[in-house]
Parts: sequence; C-alpha cells; structure tokens
Amino acid sequence: MRIVIIDADRPDPEVRHRWPSYGGMCADWLGAALPEARFALVNIVEGSVFPDMSTFDAVLLTGSRAGAYEDHPWIAPYIAFLRQCRDAGRPVGGICFGHQIMATAFGGTVEKSERGWAIGRKQHAVTPAGRAHFPDRQVLAALSFHQDQVVKLPPGASVILANEHSPHGGIAYPFAALSVQFHPEFGPDYVAGLLDRMEPGALDDEVIGASLEGLDLPLDNAEVALAFARFYRSCRKAEARAG
Repeated sequence: MRIVIIDADRPDPEVRHRWPSYGGMCADWLGAALPEARFALVNIVEGSVFPDMSTFDAVLLTGSRAGAYEDHPWIAPYIAFLRQCRDAGRPVGGICFGHQIMATAFGGTVEKSERGWAIGRKQHAVTPAGRAHFPDRQVLAALSFHQDQVVKLPPGASVILANEHSPHGGIAYPFAALSVQFHPEFGPDYVAGLLDRMEPGALDDEVIGASLEGLDLPLDNAEVALAFARFYRSCRKAEARAG
C-alpha cells in the first residue's frame, strides 16, 4: 500500500536532529500498525508539488501551524487536491491541521475556538458513530496542541470522537476519509518541548501549568493508529472488490 504523507509544516530547527519532519513522525506512528505501507513524504510548504493520483493508494495529512482559512499560496491547491482525492476514491486521513483542511475542503467551517488553546493530554469520548472505528473503547486519551478547530461539520460527516473543548474531535465521512483533531503521532516530550519553545507571553502560566499536567499518564496513540490502519485496509479491500 503506497501512502503519500502531505507535510504542511516542519519542526523547529533546534529539534530537527531528533524530529526531522512531521511526516516522518506520522510514518513512524502509523507504520507500526500498518507494516505493509510504503510511505512517501511531500512537503508542500517547501515547494513540493502535489503528487499525481497514479503514484499513491492513500493519503495522510500532517498538522501545521498554519490555519486552513489563511491566505497561504498553497491552501487553495491543497483544497483542490483533496477534492480530487475524494472524487477519485483515494482514502484520506488527517491529523490536526489535516483534520481542519479536510473539513474546509469538504464543506465545513474552521475557526479559532472560543475556548482558546487545547494543549496536553485530553480525553475524547467515542460517540455511537465512532464505535465503528473504536469498537472496544469508550474513551481515548491523546495529546492536543491547537486553537483552531472545526466548528461546522461538512455535509454527511459524522462525529466519531468528542470532548467539551473539541466537540468535533474526530470525523468520519460518507466517502473514504477519516480525521482527528489531536496529535496521535506526538509524544509527551515533544509537547513539553513545544511549550518550552513558545514565544514569551504567548500563553499565561496557568495555561502552561495545566497543559503540562498529565503528560506522564498513558496515551492511546497505538489504538488510534490501529483504527487508521483498519480504515486504510478496508478502503483498499473495497477498491479491490469494486475493481
């Protein structure tokens, strides 16, 4: 299975010796649950072009510090590419910004949350629709780092994960697309480092303190990876049956 990872950002220079790319972090996270996958990384903010449909079987979208509603020169082509993937039946998975740009491309709305930042270990309830993807779980714990989020669902989409801060924390579509608002590819050390590297005054001490609490508690990153692996495999099987 050929999966192209669309990378829409890059880690800060001082940590690239350990985390060279967000796409690499995503490949490591998903690859453990989907060993048959072969990953190719495309960084669109560094000038790479979107790949031809014939070169991949599925897509995974990384996070980004950009906003899906911002006027970057690569946003409109990104939206067009995702609609092309949908129309061609290519499965699309998204994480954080990937979750948001998918919702934007498919008819939803993304804004800065009125609740402010969501940072650190957060629990998300598995909704009735989400049990198709997480059949044995009622709650999932994962790391968040965002203030933008989906505020209006795209037509036909279903919420699969939710909490008070992020009521659209996971979305499944009536076509081959699945996404989550949080970062299952992140570990606690990366989130702690992000907080440490933020500009002075960007967050008050209370928010930072609350964000650091619980970083030593268990996470369900592997469970989320298994759900994405099942999603990609099921799409692959459906394509084979149709073909």
